[in-house]
Amino acid sequence: MARSEADADSRQEVWGDLRAFLEISKERGEVQVIRDADPHLEMGALYELSLRKKYPPVLLFEEIKGYPKDHRVLMNVRTSRLLVGNLDLEAVQDIRRRRQRGEQKSIPPERVNDGPVLEYVQRDDDVNILTFPAPKWHPQDGGKYIGTECIVITKDRDSDWVNVGTYRTMVQDEKTLSVFIEPGKHGDIIRRRYWEHGEACPIIVCVGQAPVLGNIAGSSSRYGASELAQAGGRLGRAIRTVHGEVTNLPFPADAELVFEGFMPPPDVESRPEGPFAEWTGYYASDSRPEPIVRVARVYHRSDLIILGQPPAKPTYPGRQTNLAGAAALWDAIEAAGVPEVKGVWKLLGGGTRFTNVIAIRQKYAGHAKHAGLAAIGSVGAFLGRIIIVVDDDIDITDSAEVMWALATRWDPKTQTDIIEGCWTGNLDPTLSPEKREAGDLTSSRIIIYAVRPFHWMDKYPAVNQFDRSDLEYVAKKWKGLLPLLDE
Repeated sequence: MARSEADADSRQEVWGDLRAFLEISKERGEVQVIRDADPHLEMGALYELSLRKKYPPVLLFEEIKGYPKDHRVLMNVRTSRLLVGNLDLEAVQDIRRRRQRGEQKSIPPERVNDGPVLEYVQRDDDVNILTFPAPKWHPQDGGKYIGTECIVITKDRDSDWVNVGTYRTMVQDEKTLSVFIEPGKHGDIIRRRYWEHGEACPIIVCVGQAPVLGNIAGSSSRYGASELAQAGGRLGRAIRTVHGEVTNLPFPADAELVFEGFMPPPDVESRPEGPFAEWTGYYASDSRPEPIVRVARVYHRSDLIILGQPPAKPTYPGRQTNLAGAAALWDAIEAAGVPEVKGVWKLLGGGTRFTNVIAIRQKYAGHAKHAGLAAIGSVGAFLGRIIIVVDDDIDITDSAEVMWALATRWDPKTQTDIIEGCWTGNLDPTLSPEKREAGDLTSSRIIIYAVRPFHWMDKYPAVNQFDRSDLEYVAKKWKGLLPLLDE
């Protein structure tokens, strides 16, 4: 079997099993074991150093200073070569196909009565969150964060809809967590329905689970969609779930570490949360009161694995691009009826969200504007400050090609739209203190149409470039004679 085919088979296997991922990654020589690291900043610094590589090594922290020896932290899972494959448009298309397969062939979770996660249970007065590794990742963080690659499970108060999202989770004390959820996210909408009735919101925080669940929880899904069922559809089998003793919420039976409890209304109890260095590359917000979770149960396996993936400055190669976000945005643009979309990409350095590039094959006047406006109104463009629409001859995965299109096909006066009043969030570093204080989470966005003007495309200057087929013919003919052609 060819290496690429073997990689594809391995990826499919490990998406649904975290421990299988770890074992196969070890066999491939892609795991770096680190022992006796200090969770106070040292682990965070080692992680940041690992991001200097496009495919950072999988980091496995063992015997972490100050914690039980069988409590481990695993990092760089969803940026590993095993799961990512090639960082190109075909990878985005592969995610789109898996998303569509998961939605079209959704398999509801299977409720079971037992699972590895129930091996150990802490109840009520025995709950002690402080026994589990929760590093201080960044120098100016306001506390220890145990949830950076976690899934947060909530259930709609008035229906059977169970939502799975990813929201950062800070340790407050031995029985209390803080979960930061941006206004307008599904988890926020759900919790507010409980609060409106004076009730605490039942909640599960899982900090170690199959990679497919983290992948789905961290990307956009339509309101009311079951991420657990989508994950089952992607894997071709149901996600096995057990149910919490106090909330009856489902969580993965093979999860590593799970916290179960209730989030009371913020006027009942809030505590300072943050600051926290976010994916924007900034400490986007100061410490402020946020809702808390009163933890009533803790479930965990032996030799448990906590997943860690704290944000870092988005200019590091290992931050990679946001493939899942690009796939979600591509789906949304096509769902809005935009034809001939040839690619969607998020530029490295653009904070994984801020800068979105769309390639189209123009078919009618206004086609570029159709694509740009469809993108800017999509949830997949949340915090997407810049939308760049280019022709399909531009390699949108290459920043130099995109800049070339901007420099040679964009007239700032006539090929630009600035849209005001767009949805942003607390993590937006440009949000003024006054707007934060007023709860005005809106900003402007720009759409740049770096395309040949449709009405005179046929008269636009020709590109100075050989056809690919001609270059391949010459390279093959002269292979071995010029070192450049042997790369």
